[in-house]
Amino acid sequence: MRRIAWRIRRAALRLSGALSDTRGSATLEFLGIGVLLLVPIAYGMLTLAQLEQAMLATETAARNGARTLVSQAVPQPDDPGTAQQIAWALHDQGIDPEAAEITMRCSPNPDCAVHGDALTLTVRVEVVLPLLPGESGLALPVEASATFPREPFG
Repeated sequence: MRRIAWRIRRAALRLSGALSDTRGSATLEFLGIGVLLLVPIAYGMLTLAQLEQAMLATETAARNGARTLVSQAVPQPDDPGTAQQIAWALHDQGIDPEAAEITMRCSPNPDCAVHGDALTLTVRVEVVLPLLPGESGLALPVEASATFPREPFG
């Protein structure tokens, strides 16, 4: 009987020694896995926030610019009023207006001379991925278009 009690006591001591060796490792594992999961999720959220910001800016710039153009006798995308509307919309969302590509087209007549033609203004910007060192050159294009019919003047 003594022998059995001694073996049980010795097994209990070995078990408590093994358990004390792993004390604190669960916290370390939790922190390690937490960082491994948290960093990519946070980076993805930053990227998505910048893309959403650029989408809102390009959509607003295209809509405001197209509205300004359809009310002109001869639509010109480099008109100061149109350029100002586009610049305000882009600048409002933190996008550099100089970095935007603006294209205008009309259909069915490409010269936009006929009232009732559909005028389409497209605004395109490049969104640089956040937190990359130096000039990585990695960017995602964001483009928005707005189409309005040309209005008759009276």
